[in-house]
Amino acid sequence: MSQTDSSTATPSKVVTVESTDHHALAPVQDHEAAEATALSGDPGGYWYGRNEESFSSIDLLNLLRQYREAEKQMRARTRESMRMGETDLVALRFLVKERSAGRVPRQRDLAAALQLTPASTSVLVDRLSKDGYIRRIPHPADRRSVGLRVLGETDREVKATLSGMHARMIAETEALSEEERSGAARFLRGLIRSVSEH
Repeated sequence: MSQTDSSTATPSKVVTVESTDHHALAPVQDHEAAEATALSGDPGGYWYGRNEESFSSIDLLNLLRQYREAEKQMRARTRESMRMGETDLVALRFLVKERSAGRVPRQRDLAAALQLTPASTSVLVDRLSKDGYIRRIPHPADRRSVGLRVLGETDREVKATLSGMHARMIAETEALSEEERSGAARFLRGLIRSVSEH
């Protein structure tokens, strides 16, 4: 058997690894989405990417999220200062508003406003009455019905706690032009439709 001449042997194919452009192979990061999170300061903010056209839209939605969080914290501080739960506070705000409007709500009106069952509303009214915040009275327009009246001290306490915040919020809205208020109202109505259809 003849030997293969090493000078004519086919050289082994050597595979060389060329320098790799790591930037080209690295996953493309959504820098704009990361920037959106950084701008909003909210890691749970709206996550989808942005382009130049949608930049302000995303920031506006993130500002709305920040407002909701600020309102949530405000409610927590109010509950702590008044030493009551969320449902109790919302009920008192409703009854104070009705008193300011010159109306005497029935228990079923409170149930409808808070979307509670009759049984849950009865427990709520019993608790608020026992704690001295409200009183059951004969309804002036229908003696067969029971009306709910928030007591004067409760009315003053709730208003003192929330009136400063309400005044500042009203001042912010009054600082807008009529056109800006119309645009804001249109925007908020659109968002309400968006989440209602979900």
